[in-house]
Amino acid sequence: MLYMARRLDLWLGATFGRPYHALLSFGIVFEIVQHIREFAEKSFDGLGVVKVMLAILLFFALLIHQVGELSESAERRRNR
Repeated sequence: MLYMARRLDLWLGATFGRPYHALLSFGIVFEIVQHIREFAEKSFDGLGVVKVMLAILLFFALLIHQVGELSESAERRRNR
């Protein structure tokens, strides 16, 4: 399953390039904004706040990874 997901991701990246990576980045930013809004609306009951903060941290990590992938792709394209 993981192998198939990786192959599909590589194929989508090779086929659609920057628009594919930009769409993924946009989706991650959208999720971060949604979670920040949810955090602002949450009552500070402890566990709910922790869950939202962990989700926000996860999405920031995914965004950093995605920007790194985009940068790596741009670097490969420049070196061709």
